Amino acid sequence: MAPSGNKEILQVPDDAWDILRDCRVFFLKQVVRLLQEAEPLPEEPLRAFARATGAYFDDMVSSEKRSRFDQLGSLTASRISLLGEDDLELDIRLGSFVSQLLEANARELWRVYLRFVTLLGRPDLSPGDNPVGPKAVAKGLTALSQALDDDHDRALDRVARLEEHLAEFLPAVYLALNDFLVSRKVSAAQPALVTAPDVVDHSAAPGGSGAPAGALAPDPAVALQRGLLDRQPVAQQPDGHLAWSGAAASLVTQAMFGRLLARLDDLERAGRPASEGKPDAPRPLNASELGVPTGAPEAAAIDALAMIFEAIFDSPTLPDAVKSALGSLQIPTLRAVMLDPGFFTADAHPARQLLDKLARAAVGLPSDVSSRHPLCASIQKIAARVRSEFVNDTQVLSQQVAELGRLITERDASAAQAASAYRPLLQRLEQSDLAESRSRQAIDQFCMTSDVPPAIAGFLRDHWQRVLRHVWIECGEDGPEWQEYAGVLDRLLWSIQPKAELEARKQLARELPQMLQVLSSGMQRISVPEAARTQFLDTCFALQTAAMRGGALPVGAAREAPAASPHAAAARPALGAAPVSSELRVGTQVLRIFDLARGVRHPSSRQTPVYAGDWLAFRLANDQALCGRVCHIGKATGKLLLANPDWDFGVVLHPAIAESQLKDGRASISSRGSLFNAAAEQALQRMSGSAQVPQA
Repeated sequence: MAPSGNKEILQVPDDAWDILRDCRVFFLKQVVRLLQEAEPLPEEPLRAFARATGAYFDDMVSSEKRSRFDQLGSLTASRISLLGEDDLELDIRLGSFVSQLLEANARELWRVYLRFVTLLGRPDLSPGDNPVGPKAVAKGLTALSQALDDDHDRALDRVARLEEHLAEFLPAVYLALNDFLVSRKVSAAQPALVTAPDVVDHSAAPGGSGAPAGALAPDPAVALQRGLLDRQPVAQQPDGHLAWSGAAASLVTQAMFGRLLARLDDLERAGRPASEGKPDAPRPLNASELGVPTGAPEAAAIDALAMIFEAIFDSPTLPDAVKSALGSLQIPTLRAVMLDPGFFTADAHPARQLLDKLARAAVGLPSDVSSRHPLCASIQKIAARVRSEFVNDTQVLSQQVAELGRLITERDASAAQAASAYRPLLQRLEQSDLAESRSRQAIDQFCMTSDVPPAIAGFLRDHWQRVLRHVWIECGEDGPEWQEYAGVLDRLLWSIQPKAELEARKQLARELPQMLQVLSSGMQRISVPEAARTQFLDTCFALQTAAMRGGALPVGAAREAPAASPHAAAARPALGAAPVSSELRVGTQVLRIFDLARGVRHPSSRQTPVYAGDWLAFRLANDQALCGRVCHIGKATGKLLLANPDWDFGVVLHPAIAESQLKDGRASISSRGSLFNAAAEQALQRMSGSAQVPQA
């Protein structure tokens, strides 16, 4: 029986406790793995962390409704019995830790929370009591610190370190957890069902309840169906807008159901007329085409699905071969709608998941891909099996969803295999980036002192930074060469400072030849132009001569810097400079690089919107549209290595470019989200727009 408007009920799975058990294991494995990646820890403290995190999960799962007083700031049971100031400070710090992670993971956590509302059958469940929320991690960290016998300062330091790490990587855990619950057919509860006071009271101001902006809106598919029902005359609307009449509360009478199935069979057998050897573009099937009166309540469900398929067929990102496969599933999906009136409220319904997984399996295919592509052929076979086998048993659909899951895993593995060939090239690039960053940092730190004359600072930024970069790449930062070429800067600064004492002047005379030898060697290493070399050495000689005499710096040397070289000007463009595109070729391997110009500093947070494993649709410098799997993210640079089994190249993308394109809509994470929901949202917008057009 379909849930209705205010009478909707939570569809708790029959195997809820089995799902909870498996979910607990899944979550603990993921967070323990994150902890191990953040810092190596002994086995017993890790077990203490897992036990405490699991105990919090168990407590939240088994808890009945608690009063609002109990929920206020309740982090751990020890809050009531804290005695020392150190314990209180740590407890407050953990409260901040929880708040930061809640904010960083708001969108991902909200979907998981709504699934737990369904799984536990608890519309009163507070987002703060999410069994897998940051409070569970904080509980585990308390036990971890105790097991490691951390003192107060070490415990605070550990929380600070892990906060940054978890803010970056926990979102991916919650995305995976959401996918796990969907695979176990746990649908997200409709936000209107939630009765938790901290959600209801903050519904006018999303965020205070732990819900991201817009999250309290109903599922777009539900809103679409309700919108169509609202357009029907009041007398024809079913009670509650989503309930159907009849003794069995089925969508239509058995007679109507039989006629509809027969009509669907006729349409499927008839197929589509072909033109020039190619099938026509798929088209949606609405209620009137199926012989269902427009005013009938069941027409709203059929027309809602038709509008969703229309949006799918109009998608500019789906290849025609994939649209054809999706179109062939329209009739089986209609069957699922007629069999289950709760179809639109259940985002984990196998028929909806079938469409979503099919689209996910096709992510990264070129827009003009042939239907003969091996992946397209596999997808068409799956669609054909659904059409031939599905009558009323949704297990048939679930089996094909699992088959699509295997295709997705295989394609992801193929992309990872393709990317492995480019990892050495990426490592070379990252080494170069680290050398650039470390050498610039050394020069900046040295030039921060007010004692460095502009003439000297200009030369160091223009040329000596390049020297340090070469030394870092060739010899590393720990070798004697780096120490020599970086250390000469301190000796240079000392050499130009006034020497009032005789002993200091003698020391300068002794050290000057060795210092000039290191400076000359460095300039020769990068082939500094003769004019720049001469100007720098002349400036140093004038400053050192003045220092030997114990006098002030010459006015010209102190105030004037040499004109920046063309190389330096190119190395330090303005912050808003356009990204640069290049290629790295080694044998038959080609790595396309879309990067910021060297020297551009982009202020970005550690938390990136893209994770390893995502499929990212983006654009290169020439506006070429590509979609590849993020197979590696550089730890030090954050640069993305993308690959696609259909490419004969790899791509390195600067994270700031990816972030910018995501913000302005030129890029999207194609492997996340739901095709069905996105199409429903598009259909809802179209319906809302048409409703605003004045009728003639």
